[in-house]
Amino acid sequence: MRTMLVTRWRWLGVVALVACCALPAQAQRTVTLRLNTATMPDTVKTNITRNVQVRGCLAGCTDNQSPLPGGQVIAWDDRTTIIPGNTGGDYWSVNFQIPDNQELQFKFFIQQSENNPPGIGGWEDGSNHTIPSGTGPVTLDLHYFEKGTDQPYNWRPFESGGDSVSVWFRVYMNTQSAVATGYDNPGDPALVVGVRGDNAPGGNQNGQVMDWGSTNIVLRRESTDNSKPGYHLFSGEVTYPSSAVGQVQNYKFVFQDANTPIGWEGTISNRTFTIPSADSTLYWKYFDDSPPVTGTVVTAPVAFIVDSQPLVNSGVFDANRGDSLQVRGAFNGWDCDNPDDCRLERIPGSFEWAIETPITAVAGSQIEYKYYIDFAPTGWQNIGWEEPLDNGGGNRSFTFTGAQQELNQVFNDIRSGNVIPTGTTVNTTFRVDMERATQFSDPFNPATDSVYVQFEDPTWLLTQGYAPGDPRLIDTGSGGNLIRGFVLTDPDGDLVYTGTLAVAGPTYNGIGYRHVFGGLEAGDALVTEGSGGFAAGRRRYRYILPSGGWPANFTLGIDGFRRPSTDPNPEPTPWEINPTDPDGAGSLPNWIFPGAPDPVGIEEVGGELPATATLGQNYPNPFNPTTVIEYAVPQAGPVSLVLFDVTGRAVATLFEGVQQANTYRVTFDASDLASGVYVYQLRAGGTVLSRRMTILK
Repeated sequence: MRTMLVTRWRWLGVVALVACCALPAQAQRTVTLRLNTATMPDTVKTNITRNVQVRGCLAGCTDNQSPLPGGQVIAWDDRTTIIPGNTGGDYWSVNFQIPDNQELQFKFFIQQSENNPPGIGGWEDGSNHTIPSGTGPVTLDLHYFEKGTDQPYNWRPFESGGDSVSVWFRVYMNTQSAVATGYDNPGDPALVVGVRGDNAPGGNQNGQVMDWGSTNIVLRRESTDNSKPGYHLFSGEVTYPSSAVGQVQNYKFVFQDANTPIGWEGTISNRTFTIPSADSTLYWKYFDDSPPVTGTVVTAPVAFIVDSQPLVNSGVFDANRGDSLQVRGAFNGWDCDNPDDCRLERIPGSFEWAIETPITAVAGSQIEYKYYIDFAPTGWQNIGWEEPLDNGGGNRSFTFTGAQQELNQVFNDIRSGNVIPTGTTVNTTFRVDMERATQFSDPFNPATDSVYVQFEDPTWLLTQGYAPGDPRLIDTGSGGNLIRGFVLTDPDGDLVYTGTLAVAGPTYNGIGYRHVFGGLEAGDALVTEGSGGFAAGRRRYRYILPSGGWPANFTLGIDGFRRPSTDPNPEPTPWEINPTDPDGAGSLPNWIFPGAPDPVGIEEVGGELPATATLGQNYPNPFNPTTVIEYAVPQAGPVSLVLFDVTGRAVATLFEGVQQANTYRVTFDASDLASGVYVYQLRAGGTVLSRRMTILK
């Protein structure tokens, strides 16, 4: 058992310990330890200082501590300086030296679980781990944190061996989204938490194959004590044949109980991982990536009211033929399994539709939702989702107060200023710069690939006369459609592809789309830009802008093809602010690039307006950890300043957006990057400039 602490040591700081306890030079050996915390009945955080520790003592130590070579100290309390670092997910590792021919006893300790109520204790259970006396380096097997068990050091929470690979899934369920979806009685004996996904790789659990249509993969509750974090943690093993190694598994967590037939993670896109070559665990997830519940769950009525008039004026919605409106969210089911819970009623004498529904959640939590058109025509089902222009197509959300609330919106955020009237046609030119795409892991090949526009707002397509199943549409199977024959071309060979489409009113001026490249022959694959998901940036939004009236011809903004979800570093797509949004900028172009730094961090140098785009050498260079870069933009337009490593991988976006003609200065902090040579690249007004910088740490 762990040695009992005789006294509580007063923290003196590492420097004092090193000064008083340093060992004289002697023969030593390196110890390498690796830890997996997936078996800890709590969600072990990576951002807490000294959270995971190795505590212990050399044989014969005094005062429950031992000085180690190199000034390190191992102790049975917080004086230890042996702190494993997170290497990804639930994996941690540490290297340190111990003297030759001395035995070491140790255990792993997690400070977070020792301190945070409800406390489950930070110590491992069971016996001390021992490294016998001897010489030469010691690398121990991967160790799973032992809580409630006393197993051999190389124990695994799942069976290994055979021609298979085991993967451990883990999810924390007591989140705001899960509660809003119906996880409000976690003690229900009918509760089942599981994983659904595609079964192409052959993942199974006890012979049951993972599937999108049923919960074959069931996860177990990690603690039966409802005062412990593990009560809301669920985990389980899925095995894959070795032939599946390297394939991608798509999945989501789900739950079912007596009152909720199926509760999906509804606000995130599919989770994915690449099937590893050895047994592994996936880092624990919060259900739906939602914050954990930390307050009191309450139920209060919320009234949803939506105006359909601009939608009617766009020529799509017609209540007289039987079209109606719904509101959908985690609180009543994204699939509207019970229409009475989501159907809005028309307010007599108006274009407004409304419903008041009870919502159960924690006061202060964010509730996501969208409106939906239940079209009357046969074959128009499942295309009625709104794509709110103000949100870049992302889900709507509001802050739940825990008291009665009323929400008022316009469907799709289509206001009168967005509607292009009947009889007006705007020849609209789409543009995309494909130069970046030639450097992707799945690169664009101008000799063999074609470039298309994938339209992803089915309501907008209806305004253009394209109903579901129209032979003029090509369903790409990824939530979008191509218009047959509409291909972007590059006649001058500069990798900027363009194409013009006649957009006819009545319609609205915000177009939701992404670019794709590839071929349309049988078996050809299409590469779709962007990272997908359900948030703003899931697709581009560009606006046809009036200037004293609707123009006959209009050219949309240009931007480089964004890294696709299949790329190791996918990128969300940029979207323009709706010019009718009362909370927006009020004028365009004004682009939002999800994930880009706040432009207020860019300093305007001022002075004479530059005649050409320039990019200065960063100073100081080499540097650690900050440096300054100056660049000049000769005319208003889209600008990007991106940092690449030597492999061509984008590692930091210093700025991406629209800037006016001026000289700018940006301070870059490279604290999170390793030492080495990097390239920073400016793209402005068709000019591309690059320089090298060196980080020395």
